[in-house]
Amino acid sequence: MDGQEVDVTTVLIVVGLVVLAVVLGLAFRGTEPQRLRRAWFRSTPLPRLQAEELLARHLMALKGRFPGRSEAWYLKKILSDLKRDRR
Repeated sequence: MDGQEVDVTTVLIVVGLVVLAVVLGLAFRGTEPQRLRRAWFRSTPLPRLQAEELLARHLMALKGRFPGRSEAWYLKKILSDLKRDRR
C-alpha cells in the first residue's frame, strides 16, 4: 500500500462513521410528534398517567376546534398555550 491508498481508506472510514452517527442520531431522536410529546411530559409536574390523560383531553379539544391539522401541529399548539399561560 502506498500513502495515497491509506489516505483514501482513512477518509472513507471517517465519512462512513460520520454518516452512521447522523443516522443513529436521527433514529434515536424520533419523529416530531414523539419529540413534542416528550417535551410535554418534561414540562408538566403531573404524574405520567395524569399527564397522558390531560394531553389526550387537550388533543381532543383542539381536534374539535381545528379539524384536519397534523398531530405535530396540535402538540405545538398545546406547548405554545402552556408556555403562554405560564407567563
